[in-house]
Amino acid sequence: MWLLELDKTITFWLYKEQLSEQVNYLASYFIYLLPLSLIYLFFHSYKDRLVAIKVLIISIFSWKVLSYLTGLISYNYFEFRDRPFATYGIKELFFERPEKAFPSDHAALLATATLCFFYYKYPRLGWFFLIGGVIVSSFARVVIGFHWFGDVVGGWVIGLIAFGVLTIFDRSINIFLEKFLLFRGNVKKV
Repeated sequence: MWLLELDKTITFWLYKEQLSEQVNYLASYFIYLLPLSLIYLFFHSYKDRLVAIKVLIISIFSWKVLSYLTGLISYNYFEFRDRPFATYGIKELFFERPEKAFPSDHAALLATATLCFFYYKYPRLGWFFLIGGVIVSSFARVVIGFHWFGDVVGGWVIGLIAFGVLTIFDRSINIFLEKFLLFRGNVKKV
C-alpha cells in the first residue's frame, strides 16, 4: 500500500540514531508537564478549576477511549504493525511491550489538551503545548523510533475529534460539574 510506504519513508527520514538519546527525555517526559499544568489551574481559581477538570476529562477520553478504539478497529481491519524499533531493529531506548503503535496516544492527548487551552482562552499554555508537545514531542517520538509518522498524525486527528466532542457537550459538562461536584454557585459560566 503506497500510504504505508510513504509513512515508512518519512519515518526513516526523520529517525536519527545519533540524536535519539538527546531527544529521548523530551519524547518520554514532556507529557508530564500537562498534569502539572492542570494541578496549577485546579488550585488557581474556581473558573480555572472547572477548566482543569474539563481538560482532564476530555484528554483522558482521547487517550484511553478514542485511541484504544481506533487502534482496535484499525488492527481488526488492517494488519498489525509494530513500532519501528521492534520492526526494523532500530535501537530501543527504553522498554516497551511490542503492541500497537497506531495511533500515538501521546499525540492524541497533547493535541486534545492544546486545543482545549486555546478554546478556554489560555493562550500561553496553548502555545507552550502546541510547540513543545504537539510538534516537538510528537516528532521526537518519531526521531527515537518509537512511532511511525502516521501514528503521530493519527493521534493528532484523534485529538481534534475529542476536542470536537468537548465543544458539542461543553454546556452539558458544565451543568454536570456545577450540579454534582463542589462548584454549585461558585463558578461563572465559561
